[in-house]
Amino acid sequence: MKKEMKHAQVNTLEKVDLVFFPIVASGHYYLLCINFMKGSLELIDNRLLDNKISFVQKYKNHPRTLLRAFATFYATFHSTKNKNMFEEICNFKTKTLKMKWRSNDNYDDCGVYLLKHMETYHGEKDIVWENGLQLNNVDQIEHDGIKKKLKNAMVFLM
Repeated sequence: MKKEMKHAQVNTLEKVDLVFFPIVASGHYYLLCINFMKGSLELIDNRLLDNKISFVQKYKNHPRTLLRAFATFYATFHSTKNKNMFEEICNFKTKTLKMKWRSNDNYDDCGVYLLKHMETYHGEKDIVWENGLQLNNVDQIEHDGIKKKLKNAMVFLM
C-alpha cells in the first residue's frame, strides 16, 4: 500500500474520501470501496446476489477481512494521529450498492464493469450514480466501445 501511495504521490490518507480495492474471487471481479465520507465499506458488484446463496456464501468474509487489514495499515501509517481510527474504520458498516444496471445476464465482463465502476464512482448514492451502463444491455460493452476505451487507457497507463 505504501508503494502505491508513493507512486500516486499521496503522502497521507487523512484527506482521502474513497479507497478502492479490486477483488478477484472464484473467477469473478468486484470492487470494495472504503468510503470515508459515509463511514462505510461499499461492495460494488455488477451481479445480483442469487436467491439461492447468501452474502457470506458469495463473498465469504473478504469484505470484513479487507476492512480490518486496511484499518491496521491506517492506524500504523498514522500512528501519531487519530489513535481511534482503527476502531472507527473497523466499525464501518458494509453496504452493497444497488445500482440500476446490476444484472445476472452478463457472465463475461465483470472485469470491465469493475474498471468502469472505479472510473465513474465518486461516492454518490447508488440510485443517482450514472456511468452510462444500462440494465440488461449485454451488448453495450461491445457496441459502446467500453472494452476498447478501457484497453487503450490501460496501455497508456503502463
